[in-house]
Formats: sequence, structure tokens, C-alpha cells
Amino acid sequence: MKIEILQEELLKGMAVVMRAVSNRTQLPVLSSIRIEAKPTEIVLSATDLEIGIRLTLSAKVEEVGVVAVPAKTFSELLSTLSPGKLSMELKEMVLTIKSGSFKGKISTVDASEFPVLPTMKESLIEMSSSELSQGILNVGFASAKDSLRPVLTGVLMEVSQSLRLVATDGFRLAVATVKIKGSTTTQGLSLLVPARALFECGKIIKEGVIKIGYLPESKQVLFEGEQLLFITQIIEGNFPDYNKILPKEFVERITLSREELLGAVKTALVFARDNSNMMKWVVTRGKLSVAASSTGSGEGSIEVGAKTEGEESLEVIFNAKYVMDYLQLLSSESIWIGLGGKLAPGMIAESEAGRENTFYVVMPINA
Repeated sequence: MKIEILQEELLKGMAVVMRAVSNRTQLPVLSSIRIEAKPTEIVLSATDLEIGIRLTLSAKVEEVGVVAVPAKTFSELLSTLSPGKLSMELKEMVLTIKSGSFKGKISTVDASEFPVLPTMKESLIEMSSSELSQGILNVGFASAKDSLRPVLTGVLMEVSQSLRLVATDGFRLAVATVKIKGSTTTQGLSLLVPARALFECGKIIKEGVIKIGYLPESKQVLFEGEQLLFITQIIEGNFPDYNKILPKEFVERITLSREELLGAVKTALVFARDNSNMMKWVVTRGKLSVAASSTGSGEGSIEVGAKTEGEESLEVIFNAKYVMDYLQLLSSESIWIGLGGKLAPGMIAESEAGRENTFYVVMPINA
């Protein structure tokens, strides 16, 4: 193998594939990056067996070949070299690197031990990368962070006329709908994908069109963008039937400024932190009062003007951090909130009309 490539391009590519490098010492090859030189390009691959990334970069290839190099050593070395032309040549399992006045050698790993990453045989759906990334941000935060119930650490992907993303940790639930380009013949397909994998995918495939495929034999979901393929294993298990907990009726409907409510919730959280993040909402005609208290830090309340429709007065207690998490993700000037009662889940959406597609449900606290 013998190639020439710009240091800055190779370093940028390494930053992408490093996201899939494993730290498992029992499988040393997973701590490596596989580099394959083809006639007009090189392909960088990495996997930790849960996610995999394959990236294609343009390069001048004088001799094709394949090698696996220790990821950390190779990446750190590249970051110290100056931008410009860099050459690599493989001879007898030793990779010689030349860049400017630098010349060095790196011991390599047997590339035949590196797991084979699949290819996209056929895409199921296509959509805007930026819209998918936003959808992932709007739901991924609501997934569970521990693995006591593995299915709750994932994001459910439901394919119909659009792609619906759903995540819940048992206390809150987020749903986002992403438009599909063209039509699909795979309606009714549901895939449970690790939230961590989707976050990584959203970070590295941000532009253009993204294709999504599924390999049932290996139970892998593939996301393909320009020059990049992201692979992840699905989570096996039954995701909760979230439709059963979605509020259907509301006794109070509120429309108010997102920024004003966010500010009020942040203020309440100062006092709520010492009291399990409990924040009380009191809804009366034309306003929402947000209050919190604790024995250790004191108490405070703040009023926010609002358009209210429903009961004369309603009190409900929510986790302030849970509400703040979603409000911070939205960009709309106003938001719509539906409340079903003191012990009923509340729904938050950018608008009442839009709540059919993208929304957030928070369970109340019985206190």
C-alpha cells in the first residue's frame, strides 16, 4: 500500500471514525482503524461492535492495499503534523509516514482480524440529514441513561408515510416526526436503535440526503450519507406501548411565550433542586404561576402571562428539569401546553396544530 493525501483531510476523517473506536483491551483489533487503499480513494473504518463507521476520502493511490493501525497513536501523531501533503507506505506490517521534515514508522495490526462492516444493499427511506438530526435532538434526551431496562435506552423508529422517532425513560416521553422523501413500501416497520448511536449519527451526517437501510439477518440499521456509512445494532425487546399513555383530553390549554416560561422554570429550579426538582404550576385565568420551595434553600414564585382555555384554576406538580430539558431544545416564540388534571400527564408542543407530529409528555408528581 502506498498513498498520498492531505494531512488536514486525513485528520478530519480520523476525527469522524474515532467515534466508533473501542476501548476493549480484550479485543485489541477494535482499538484500531482499518485503512483500505483503492485506486482513487482510501476507506477508513472503525467499530466497537455496537456501532461502526466507514468513511471514504479522496487520495492519490500508487499502490492499493489494506492495513489496521492503532487508532490512538495514529490520531495523536496526525494532530502534531503540519497541514499539507502526507505519504504513507506499508511494508512488512510497518507503516512509514512522511510529512514535511517528519518521517516515522508505526507498527500495524493484522487487518484480516478486523470485523467486516456491511454495505447498504437497499435503502428503505430517504430524508434530509439536517431534519433527521433535529428530530434526534428533540427525542434522544428523553431516553434512559442506564441499562436496567435496555429498551428504554433506545429510540423507536416507526416507518409509515413519515419517520416517527419516540423515546422515553418511564417518566417522560418525546416524539418527533421527520418527513420522508418520496414514498415507502415498508410501512409498519419499527426499529429500536440505541440513543447513543443516533446521537453520534446525527453529529457526523449533517448535510445532504441520508438513506436508511435495515439488514434483518444481522439486525443492523444503516445510515448512509455522502462518503459516509454509519452502522448500529438494534436493541432487541419490546418497547412500551406509548400510545396508551398519550393524553387524549385536556381540561386546560395554555399558550404562552417559550422564553418567558423557560426563564420561570430556571428560576424555580434554583429552589427545586433540593426538593427532588419539584415545581408547582398554578393555572388561573390569563396567567401561569411557577413556584418551588425547599427547607434548605428557601422558596420563590414567578408569574407568566398566558392565554388559557379551560378550568378556572388548576394545580399540578412537575419535575422542573424535565420541563426545562425540552423547552431549551425548541426555537419557537410561543408554545402550547395541554394539562389533563393534577395527576394526568401534561403535553408540550410548539403549537396545538403541530402536536400531532412533534410533542413532549411529562408525568406529574403526586405530592
